[in-house]
Amino acid sequence: MSEVTALADPVCPSCGAAIHAGDAFCEACGATVDGATAVAAPPEAPAVGAEAGAADALSAAAGGVVAATFISAAPRSERPHAEATPCLVCGGAVAGDGYCETCGTKARTWRDHWTESPAPWLGAVCDRGVRHSRNEDAMATMASAEAPPHPDSLAVLVVCDGVTSAPDSDQASLAASVDARDHLVAAARSTSHTSGAAAIEAMVHAITASCRIAQVAVTRVTDRLIAASPTGTLSEPPSCTFVAAVVADGRATVGWCGDSRAYWLGDDGSGLQLSHDHSLASELIAGGMTRAQAEQDPTAHTITRWLGIDSPSPTADTMTFDLPGPGWVMVCSDGMWNYASEPSQLSALMAQAVADGATTPTTIAESMAAFANNQGGADNIAVILARIEQNPEPVPNKES
Repeated sequence: MSEVTALADPVCPSCGAAIHAGDAFCEACGATVDGATAVAAPPEAPAVGAEAGAADALSAAAGGVVAATFISAAPRSERPHAEATPCLVCGGAVAGDGYCETCGTKARTWRDHWTESPAPWLGAVCDRGVRHSRNEDAMATMASAEAPPHPDSLAVLVVCDGVTSAPDSDQASLAASVDARDHLVAAARSTSHTSGAAAIEAMVHAITASCRIAQVAVTRVTDRLIAASPTGTLSEPPSCTFVAAVVADGRATVGWCGDSRAYWLGDDGSGLQLSHDHSLASELIAGGMTRAQAEQDPTAHTITRWLGIDSPSPTADTMTFDLPGPGWVMVCSDGMWNYASEPSQLSALMAQAVADGATTPTTIAESMAAFANNQGGADNIAVILARIEQNPEPVPNKES
C-alpha cells in the first residue's frame, strides 16, 4: 500500500492564514483564495513541556530555520496522563481515568501546567493557579535557533486569557493563541526580505491580522460548541484576551486586545509596560486615579475589548519598540501582573529567581508563576520571556 501524507488545512497564499477547503476568500486578509491547496501537516506534537530535545527535532523538521512548540488547538478531549506520573497529594499511582488509585484525587493534567522552550533564549509557563478548577490561559511560542544579536533572530510570543465567566473559554484561548502564532511565523518568513519602515509596517499589519485570525479561531470553537449542544445554543459564548509580541531586527512589535500585557524589562533597571489595558482600570487611571488605586478597584478587571462573537471590538492596538540593550521582552496574563504590576516589581522577581538558581528563561518563568501562586494564585497564570543580550548591528537594506 502506498504511503499517504497527512495534509493540514489549506492556507491563504497572501497572508498564510489557515482557510477551509472551498473558501473563496481569506477570512483574515480578504484575499482571493480560489484554488488554494492543502499543505503538508506540521510535525507531530511533542509532549507538552518538552525541552531542548523536542525543540531540536522540530527545528530539524522545519529545515533548521525555526523551532516552535506545537500543541493541538481546541482539544476535543483531555490528553492522556503521562505514564507513571505519581499523585501530587499522596504519591500513589494515577489510573487511566485521571484519578489517584490510592486517595482518589484528580491528577494534574497537561492543561493544568505546561512549559515551552522552543530555543534556549525563550521560555514560557502556563499554570492553572490555586483557586480555579481549570486553566483557561493559553500560550504559543516560536523562536529561531539564532538568538539576538544575530540579525536573523526571530521570536513570537502569544498569550490568550480565557474569560472565566464564559464556559469553554479554555478551548477558545488555546485555539486563538496557536492560530495567531502560526500566522505570525508565516508572516515573518514572507517579509524577511524587507527592512526599515517597510519591515515595521509589514509586521504591524501581521500583528493586526493575527488578532483577526485569533478572533476567527474563537468563532470556530463557538460554532463547534453550538453544533454539539443539545439545544443548539450556549448560555454564553467562549471568549478570551489577546497579546502578541514579535521580536526581530532589534525591535519588539506588540499587539493586544484586552488586559493581557507586554513589558520591556531592561538589565539596566529600565522598564516599560508596552501594552495599554482595555479595561475599566485603564479608564479609572485616565480619570486621575493612581495605578495602585485603580487596580484595587472591584471593577478593575472588567475588560472593554476581547475576542469572541459577543465582542463589540475584537481588534488589536499595536506599537513598536526599539530594544535599547540587554534585557527581556515579557508577555503575560493578569494572573501574573495581579501580584507584580510595575516593571520594577517584575524585574525584581526575575533577579530573585536568578539569585535562587534559575538559569534559563523557562526556569525564571516558572519561578515567577510560583510567586503568583504563593501570593494566592487567584487566577490562571501565563508568562513568556524572551532574552535579549544586546541590539543587533544594523542590517543592510534587504530591498536594495
